[in-house]
Amino acid sequence: MPVAARRIDPGAWTKEQFLAWCETRGNDGHFEFDGFRPVAMAPATLAHNDIGRNIREALRAKLPAHTGCRPYGPQQPIETVGGALREPDAFIALSVQRPAAVTISAPVTVFEVLSPGRQNRQRDEEEKLDEYESVPSILRYVIVESESRAVRVYWREPGERHWRPTALDRQGPVDLPEFGISLTLDEIYQGVSFN
Repeated sequence: MPVAARRIDPGAWTKEQFLAWCETRGNDGHFEFDGFRPVAMAPATLAHNDIGRNIREALRAKLPAHTGCRPYGPQQPIETVGGALREPDAFIALSVQRPAAVTISAPVTVFEVLSPGRQNRQRDEEEKLDEYESVPSILRYVIVESESRAVRVYWREPGERHWRPTALDRQGPVDLPEFGISLTLDEIYQGVSFN
């Protein structure tokens, strides 16, 4: 649902209520916050987890250590429009974060690995696409398929409001010029089988 089309629900939660609720849940399921209520996340497939780990490991190896940039995810939330808290599979922030921070500020590049199922895909390809576009610091949104070898990148220049889409071929690369690095699809899909 487009961000602008959401209606206020009188029973809506606040971000603070959601975070307090999460503290009491322990390991009882995984949830994001859509700005109004908790949203249960589908259990991740083995391929999904492997792809996310590959992305984070490749980013960690390639990001220049002197910049203070590092990859985060998958259970570190970023705040989007309307107080929604999303937990991308991987993301990079330019600014140094406080060790006690619960949410990460000023993410620049966000990776979402798609989960099987129409509702899950719709959330990542439509809702989160709009939400991430509403965050001025996010310059690149990378959607990674988990059931085939395919990547789409939505990007914009600093100060631009809207995304420009790019579909990559089977080799890539996923260029991240904000950090002076790139990831190949071989790195992203290393060890992942689609059989």
